[in-house]
Amino acid sequence: MRIGLTFTALALTAALTAGTAAAQGRGRGGGMAPPIKITIPGFSDGSTIPAKYGCAAGVNANLSPAIQWSGLPEGTVTVALILHDTDLMIGTDDVLHWAIFNIPASATGLPEGVPAKAILDDGSTQLQNIGRSIGYFNPCPPAPTTHHYIFEFFALDTKLDPAPASRADLVKAMVGHVRGKGTWVGQFHQ
Repeated sequence: MRIGLTFTALALTAALTAGTAAAQGRGRGGGMAPPIKITIPGFSDGSTIPAKYGCAAGVNANLSPAIQWSGLPEGTVTVALILHDTDLMIGTDDVLHWAIFNIPASATGLPEGVPAKAILDDGSTQLQNIGRSIGYFNPCPPAPTTHHYIFEFFALDTKLDPAPASRADLVKAMVGHVRGKGTWVGQFHQ
């Protein structure tokens, strides 16, 4: 269901997957951990993202969906999430809608409507998105197109400190620290 993945997204996946394999090869017989199990109660994997989490009728609420996960591999210290639109390019990269990292491994999800703060009470950190704001930026492709939004979850064996300041810095900091990964895909159109 990864229609429209960009070269940058493929390179990111390859680099992080190589890091995952190397990290998991230590003490795990070289096998890959099963994917992190992701659930977004508002919509099923591959289906349409509800209007309240996107832009509808001119409303731009930037309300993030509730997200739950389980099955983090042994050795997970923090979780990172990157939400991006793979159907649109800006320069050589696709569009970042949300990046949140340093989520404690003890967490099993994020509530609906994560506050638009750089550092949350539990130490989780959010980056600036395509809208030049902190936190979640709702899907809003130009009508009448349908875009695909990939929620990528990464189980990391470290806390990222100092905290990365951009998506590129985040991706670079994660290389070699990914213990497992999970994805969820949503579509949105106006």
